[in-house]
Amino acid sequence: MATIKNNWLRTSTLILLGLGMAFGTQSFTNKEEVKVEKKANLVEWKYNGTSNNQSQSLNANNYSPADSETCGGIEQTICKISAPEDPLNPGHPDMAANVSPGVTVADEITSSLSSSVPSKNTTVQSLRSF
Repeated sequence: MATIKNNWLRTSTLILLGLGMAFGTQSFTNKEEVKVEKKANLVEWKYNGTSNNQSQSLNANNYSPADSETCGGIEQTICKISAPEDPLNPGHPDMAANVSPGVTVADEITSSLSSSVPSKNTTVQSLRSF
């Protein structure tokens, strides 16, 4: 009878030690931190520039809040973009804001104007003629 109790006690002790070791080693493993990015409030901006020159199209001061005016004509340049407002330059888009990881509003505008015919993307919403 004493042998049965000792076997039961020994087995229980080994099981508890095994579980303790399993949970103990798990606490030393690296866990990925879950990051929650706050989505910025996107605003529609109208491009007031007169060319596809990068210095002009990337200048936030060449944009103003969009009105109900529609874009049209031959698609030669940016008409409207979608971007958050710059907290340091109110009334203008934040060109450094991330559209997606590693891609900014300025990157999207540059990409849109990289060929002879501008293209739409997640930031550049519509195009117009000069």
